[in-house]
Amino acid sequence: LSPVCLGSLRRAASINAEYMGTRDDHIITAYRDHGFQYCRGDSAFGIFAEQMGKKSGCSRGKGGSMHLYWPEGNFYGGNGIVGAQVPVGNGIALASKIKGDGTVCFAAFGDGAANQGQIFESMNMAALWKLPMIFVCENNMYAMGTSVERHAACPEFYTRSR
Repeated sequence: LSPVCLGSLRRAASINAEYMGTRDDHIITAYRDHGFQYCRGDSAFGIFAEQMGKKSGCSRGKGGSMHLYWPEGNFYGGNGIVGAQVPVGNGIALASKIKGDGTVCFAAFGDGAANQGQIFESMNMAALWKLPMIFVCENNMYAMGTSVERHAACPEFYTRSR
């Protein structure tokens, strides 16, 4: 069995991404990916089968809880490395721009990842290249147990996009 990181209280991010976007849009997130995967169209059975290491799981039982993947729903899964999914999201957005298909990519990350250099670089590249990218900060006020006031000099993360 794999470890389970359900991301309780983070369901609002996945529901809002679905509300804001279309089924053709793309989503990539960190390891608290269950809500996103379910909203993208995978069944609870497929998600649970993955957690149990079954071949009938969305990643054939090899990804576990942290690495769900649902390409049929344009969901490119969870990433176990803090913030690493955001640059990959830029690549997805670049592909959308080159194709000219009118889709956008939502890249979700937690408030702890908001201080990662790759997040800043990705935001800068997305702005410079005018990528169809939406950055979603799932702020639960704690990064692995450290309060936002102790880990961020600027805890109003939305102001960083100005």
